[in-house]
Amino acid sequence: MPRASLLLLLPLLTAADARPPPLLRLRGGATVPASPSPPPPPPALILAARRLCSAPGLLSAAGTSRGFRLSDHVRGVVFGGMDGILTTFALLAALGGSGSTSSSLTLVVGISTVLADALSMAAGEYLSAKAEIELLAGRARPADEPHPLEKGLAMFVAFTLFGSVPLLGFVLTALFAAGSTHSFQISIAITAATLFVLGAVKTTFGVGVWWKSGLEVTGIGGVAAFVAFFTAQTVDYLTSGLAS
Repeated sequence: MPRASLLLLLPLLTAADARPPPLLRLRGGATVPASPSPPPPPPALILAARRLCSAPGLLSAAGTSRGFRLSDHVRGVVFGGMDGILTTFALLAALGGSGSTSSSLTLVVGISTVLADALSMAAGEYLSAKAEIELLAGRARPADEPHPLEKGLAMFVAFTLFGSVPLLGFVLTALFAAGSTHSFQISIAITAATLFVLGAVKTTFGVGVWWKSGLEVTGIGGVAAFVAFFTAQTVDYLTSGLAS
């Protein structure tokens, strides 16, 4: 039922028990009730009408089902994907800068870090979405708002998929070129291309020029990797000097 109809119906419901019954005038001037007055509406009906008028989101949500839509999770996919790929790539850059690691150790550290961070990010997204719902309890909310669990799942999937991209260089060299020393260089090329694509795809859900957004995201990833790489080299140099 449209909200406008409810607004028109509510005064009729609340005033039904206060309206005097119609009178029938007889010959001689006497009046009698034309018919017995109708029973007043139940209080639960009046309460329900008031609730629907104050929270119109219930009208659009009632009787409808909403499936998974990627457009509902743009923030989670973009934020989770960028955070995942940048975190993993910065970790690989730090390991590469230290000079005291191997491809197998890099894969072990990288995979465990991706899964742990993905669970942490998903839990944070779920709890924040749940807290927002609790904060807005009793107020009108968008009818198509995704469930907090759905938001957390989207964050986990995005972080895991994009966070695993920088590890592909080490996986490919371990499978097809065992002993190669170019794993990190291959990882840089794959990560840069993925960051550019992620930045370009981001503009399809909003405004902006695709190539500018791609370059912006790639540049942010490059700065993060640069800082991690040379910080690891500096720390490795200092620790090796102290040990000697």
